[in-house]
Amino acid sequence: MEDFNDMIMNCNLIDIGFSSNNFTWNRAGQSQRLDRVLFNNDWVNVFNATKVVHLSRTLFDHSPLLINVNLNSASSNSHFRFQNMWLAHDSFINVIQNNWSAPVFPDDSIYGMRRLWAKLKRLKVVLNWWNKNVFKNIFSNIKEAEEKINVLEAYCQNDPTYVNFAVLKEAKLVLTNLQCQEETYWKQKAAIKFLAEGDNNTSYFHALVNKKRAIYDIYKIDRGDGTFTDNGDEIANCC
Repeated sequence: MEDFNDMIMNCNLIDIGFSSNNFTWNRAGQSQRLDRVLFNNDWVNVFNATKVVHLSRTLFDHSPLLINVNLNSASSNSHFRFQNMWLAHDSFINVIQNNWSAPVFPDDSIYGMRRLWAKLKRLKVVLNWWNKNVFKNIFSNIKEAEEKINVLEAYCQNDPTYVNFAVLKEAKLVLTNLQCQEETYWKQKAAIKFLAEGDNNTSYFHALVNKKRAIYDIYKIDRGDGTFTDNGDEIANCC
């Protein structure tokens, strides 16, 4: 069993959970969940609305497992979320300080909770703009940094001067900082709070995010009259 579990971990396979009966095997009054479906990260990325259903047993001891690949997953409106990785950016503190100290428009005389609410509302807009135009996409930033390092390494091979190596060293420090930001991003997305800062295993965090999304995604809902629907648009309207 230990070897089997090691194989699951080494292959980055994911158990996204199930619906219906808790057990898949029953004999002589004993019940266990012996059967399960495992997915790799590539599958969950493409078919993130996949669900596993334990069907009813008939003549056999084991329950059939139904894989439901729902391509009409309901979409939801995006909400503002503070990203912990922003804290590592050089300009973040200045953005917060400048916005918080600015007068409240159009009435700077408001106070108490109204003033706090107005500042937080404005700060949300500012951070959304800053994230899009200054911080930008963390994955694109990493790709650009890696490409820049490849070019600089070629320069150093052709012209191994102190200046070229100094520029290359600086570029590698930038990439290291971006990788730390990416790690922080996945830790926050996966709600991993029990791992210490510095653990660099982003593929593991990515798999946990996909597993969490697959487990909590709503793929069927009661209309309120006793009937169910799995239509994505109808689910979104009901929610």
